[in-house]
Amino acid sequence: MDTVSHIPLSVGQQALWVSWMLEPERPIHLIPGPMLVRGTLDMSRLRAAVTALGEAYPQLRGRVEKIPGGPVLSWKDAPEIPVVDEVTKLERVQATRQAWQQPFDLTKGPLARVHVLRGPDYTVFLVTVHHIVFDGASTLILLESLRQAYMGQALAPADQVGPLVEFARRSRALADTSQGDPARAHWRRVLGTEMPPVYLAPTGDGTYLTHQADVPAALIERLRSRATELGVSYFTVLFAGYLVTLRSCTGVDDLLVTLPFHGRTEPGLRDTIGYFVNALPIRHRLTATDTYAELVTRLRVELKACYRYGELPLQSIMREARLVGPEAGERTRQTDFQYWHAGLRAGVDVQRLDLGDCVLSMLEKESSAGFTLTVNVREDSSGTLVLWKDPEGLVGAGRVRTLAEVYLTVLSAIADDPRSRLAPVRTGHAG
Repeated sequence: MDTVSHIPLSVGQQALWVSWMLEPERPIHLIPGPMLVRGTLDMSRLRAAVTALGEAYPQLRGRVEKIPGGPVLSWKDAPEIPVVDEVTKLERVQATRQAWQQPFDLTKGPLARVHVLRGPDYTVFLVTVHHIVFDGASTLILLESLRQAYMGQALAPADQVGPLVEFARRSRALADTSQGDPARAHWRRVLGTEMPPVYLAPTGDGTYLTHQADVPAALIERLRSRATELGVSYFTVLFAGYLVTLRSCTGVDDLLVTLPFHGRTEPGLRDTIGYFVNALPIRHRLTATDTYAELVTRLRVELKACYRYGELPLQSIMREARLVGPEAGERTRQTDFQYWHAGLRAGVDVQRLDLGDCVLSMLEKESSAGFTLTVNVREDSSGTLVLWKDPEGLVGAGRVRTLAEVYLTVLSAIADDPRSRLAPVRTGHAG
């Protein structure tokens, strides 16, 4: 770690770099982690812990530099991760949003920052990281390391540089050489070459909004039982429910929804903070005669094949399907669907991160990755919730509420009788 101060960017990171250069002030590709503080946060210990975090994971202090061989992530002579202690009169959601939406300068770094926001009746610990060095799985690694450092434990993470370099090399090989040919053939076959339809035409007023809906524990238990009964994953059931919801609310049968692929296929990536996730455009055509059981069975086969070829960078996938240009971007970035199980890393409870003198509890994770609508099903020790995000206010509060209500109704229908027909298209649908 001490002898290396820069690493090449992966294909996905280069795409984020280009996106930032085009719109450096736009608050996208930022990953905030707001946590409510209960107790007293010791700022001197926190600053020391954040400094230790930056030393253990230097990519968080990095910046993007242009060199003759292409852009690299460099942390040579990089400053420490900043910690801002701020008193504010704003209400919690507004103060948190204002803080995390501050843009990063990727040419200067660091690519992470910490805020402690002290409002009239709250204290929020907020860590924000640019997506170019961070993904969802990295959140749990960071929180675990932060807790250890705050408690005075020395951080000795696994090698960070080697896995990052190898991942970048492999992504480039898949994109540029015959290694990616089987994956390219797969994505040509499943996506076709016809432009997908628009089903979430902008009708909102441009106001950033989120909508949160709790899922009853009894319903979750029944859905898990149905998944086992049908021989599919729990995620497949959740995703099928979302597709049916979109069809019911928009009247469109041919749906393209983006799913995240974790990308951590090698053992060395398990404990590495970085950007390994890939966005997979899943295109599926529903029919009025489908039953829920038929749909989830079909999806199980399709998702398994897509995950098998999920390492091919999104940019290559889009080229193979001829989904390039502004119109394709509009049609392929309408919505993404995510499932985040915050208990997947042993010892990390995002609802009760015990620092000794205080406890941190995860709040709503707002963010924007450039999609018109993002849906995140989050499961942790407090239960399961669905967070709907309309980051640019294009969908509108009314349609978001309708989608959220229909989604829970569809999940209940699957739990009640998976062999029933799909929910019909609603009269005066929301699309």
